[in-house]
Amino acid sequence: MNWQVTSSIYGGQSYSTAQREAYETVANALLEQAQAFSALSASWQTTALQLNRHRVSATMCSASYGSGTGSNMSSGIASANNANAVQHDSLPYSQLIEQCNEHAQQCTRVSEEFATMAHSLIRAHSLYAEAELAALRNVNAITSKAATIAPSHVAVLGGYLAVDGYTTKSKQEGASNFIHASDTVSWAHEGFVSGLASHLLLLMRIPRYGSAPVNAVASITAMLSAPFKNLTQGNTLCIREVQAQTDVVRSSHSVASGMENLRRLAEERLGTIELHSGLSYATIAVQRYRRADGTDGWLVLVPGTDGQEDSPFGWEQNVELMSDKSWQRKRADSLRLVNMAMSKAGIGKDDEVAIIGHSQGGIVAAAAAADLQDRYNITHVVTAGSPIANHPIPEQTWVTSIEIEDEVVASLDGATNPATPQWLTIRGQVSAAPGTTATSTEDDGAYIPEAGIPQSELTGALVANAPKQKEITHWLKYHQAAYAHASDQGSYAVTQHEQHFQEIIDGELLETHYYEGRMLQSTPPEALQWLAQPKVGIL
Repeated sequence: MNWQVTSSIYGGQSYSTAQREAYETVANALLEQAQAFSALSASWQTTALQLNRHRVSATMCSASYGSGTGSNMSSGIASANNANAVQHDSLPYSQLIEQCNEHAQQCTRVSEEFATMAHSLIRAHSLYAEAELAALRNVNAITSKAATIAPSHVAVLGGYLAVDGYTTKSKQEGASNFIHASDTVSWAHEGFVSGLASHLLLLMRIPRYGSAPVNAVASITAMLSAPFKNLTQGNTLCIREVQAQTDVVRSSHSVASGMENLRRLAEERLGTIELHSGLSYATIAVQRYRRADGTDGWLVLVPGTDGQEDSPFGWEQNVELMSDKSWQRKRADSLRLVNMAMSKAGIGKDDEVAIIGHSQGGIVAAAAAADLQDRYNITHVVTAGSPIANHPIPEQTWVTSIEIEDEVVASLDGATNPATPQWLTIRGQVSAAPGTTATSTEDDGAYIPEAGIPQSELTGALVANAPKQKEITHWLKYHQAAYAHASDQGSYAVTQHEQHFQEIIDGELLETHYYEGRMLQSTPPEALQWLAQPKVGIL
């Protein structure tokens, strides 16, 4: 089985009222034609049934069940002496019924094509995005309120639905797959997380926490967890510049190519691909582009959590990054690493910077845009699977946020993203794709889908190297597919954000720096030896 991602688009640059009304008129006209052809198909089917009923009720005659060409039925009707023999003609029922059914099928196909065109137009131009967002927020509000008042009851109900979804979908898939327990209740993820956080704050007698209870809980949790993290992991961040033995992060010219470079940087450390680069975990990339006007544009690529014991991208750092306090976010080791790497690479205060991050890397990107405004000119961030709805990103920074509906991580902020001209959200829905299409991995680690499924049969973009069974959709390849489908739709909002991103790095790639970080209790002799390389520092 193959998997595809169908994307919906919210926020971003919008059309004028007149343009929107024009698109709505076309979409409604297409839907009306789809309904008309559907009605015509039903009419042809009814005609076929009526013809069949007439054939059954007609006088038993071989002609009505044969070719329908007519025959002389003189035997038993007229004698040989009767000069005026009776001739019996019959309708070609079989042929007529067959033609009626063919016409019905053709009308159904035309109706489906018109409906597909209408829905594609609606999806591409976000014609009903405001209504969809309002409905989503209402569901979140109801779920959050219920979870705040009675979290145990909501958890039991959610558990029942999860078990039912796991059982039903596992049977359909032919094997046990616990991921279905999560994606069945994905519609309630954000609301439940928000309600649970609100309930915890009420238990702690903190009733006034603003509109972001999850971030308020993260702030309180970070106060308690940070000292233990520093005790066990250390609070000395060591960073050094390292060299890649192979070409890992190449020149980026679009959001899509930047995401592919991020995937290459991130997945080698997980063993998914083998590029023989020599790079290890907790490594980010910083690229400098020389633009036509002689100025520099920068691109920073930040992978997600790696979970290593001495990594600044461990699990503990996520809590500080999700805090509603700027000073706590700044103390997160992963943000400290990115901050220092950008400084070491030579990024000037006025140089335009774009940051692409996945999971924790996306939270780092949002925190950098919110909290490092006085040091860097971060003008665009691209996040994939990152809970950043409540981060105070300034209005002048463009945000392209990509999420998958049934992933848990992106829902941990307990809120939907803002829908503004500068904040674009692409939400992907994963479904089974028709037919069978394999994918192959090239020697350089690139994913190449092989031919097999006609594009006309797809409703989304194929996921590269996806397994037969449904898996966790937090992998970056699902966000890549979501962005690919959003781009293919011809969305004005996506096009504007893509152009803004490209303008930042519109030039020749001059250099790529790789920076690796480690957490230490202190600075022992081994660490000093490890740091004995050019462009190294301690923060």
